Amino acid sequence: MRRFLLLPILILAACAATPHQPAAAPRWHTVLVAGDDSLPVWDNATQRMMTLLGPQASVRRFSDRGRGAERADPGGVLRAIAGLRPGPGEGCLVFMTMHGAPGQGLIFAPAGLGLPPALLDRALSTGCGDAPTVAILSGCYTGIYAAAPVARPNRIILTAARPDRPSFGCGAGEVLTVYDECLLQALGSDALGQAALWRKVASVTNACVSRREQALRVQPSEPQASFGDQVGSLAVR
Repeated sequence: MRRFLLLPILILAACAATPHQPAAAPRWHTVLVAGDDSLPVWDNATQRMMTLLGPQASVRRFSDRGRGAERADPGGVLRAIAGLRPGPGEGCLVFMTMHGAPGQGLIFAPAGLGLPPALLDRALSTGCGDAPTVAILSGCYTGIYAAAPVARPNRIILTAARPDRPSFGCGAGEVLTVYDECLLQALGSDALGQAALWRKVASVTNACVSRREQALRVQPSEPQASFGDQVGSLAVR
């Protein structure tokens, strides 16, 4: 039987998570965004993420290349995030992958519009409230999202690079960016186990990125992560 990633784990209502007990993974309301049409690497990543999520997740996918996806303009993406509205036992998962720019973070092409942290925070607050939220921002200089205002107690923020560093793997002929490949490998790995936390995913992903970048002999991108107090023990599966 095929096993999907990120399926909800059923627990008794009276059981509360402790520092030694992972909090159950919620049913995800998801927005996946490939925000650049110049290369296939970003669409490849969102399509693979959708496969990993499995049929339990509610998914809206945005792209300027792929069929069956909504157009990846920043206004439409932010409205989709603001409309997620998870119920009890549910959460938000947002994965955006595209080029980035210094001081601007993610850049939507072909419009060339950046995504300010304040706008992302507003959309997440409107659409997700206090629900468990995972936001993965993959691109150069995306570390600007791993701090306030985007970082909050109910949010896990993972980024592909420091605020002042590029990330790698978006050249012609590439299938996935370095960060996206490492992240998707970590999420799909059976070695994580059923009780793996998002903290473990971040650790495995960052170690993979470091190895790949050493082989490429490039300046380390140093992916960033922020774990809110309410979701520090949130399980992946």
